[in-house]
Amino acid sequence: MEYKYGRRKELQLGEFLERRGFKWRRTPGSRGPADIIAGKGTRRLLIQVKSTRKDYTISTKLSIDGENDLISEAKRFKALPVLALVSKNYVWLISVPSGKVLKEGELRLLKYDYPDER
Repeated sequence: MEYKYGRRKELQLGEFLERRGFKWRRTPGSRGPADIIAGKGTRRLLIQVKSTRKDYTISTKLSIDGENDLISEAKRFKALPVLALVSKNYVWLISVPSGKVLKEGELRLLKYDYPDER
């Protein structure tokens, strides 16, 4: 059940990025250091999504090992490592490891149908 919620938030984030001119895709299996890779022009983002149904979220959800893995993977893709914190339908995109908020905003209901990935 929680996986489906997290997957939906990843897809909503992808559409959030798409509305801002990014092309995006979920990473294979979406269970590694990153969930989404996105690009716009020469800018690439490698994003780990952490979501909650609560009214708040905290940035400590990414462990030190998780942060290091994300940074290493981002170097491999020549991308900026980003943590996306999602609380219900609001997202904060945070640069890792600086903690700088890059973008924030409301997530919308999904525009597209996505077949189940198995």
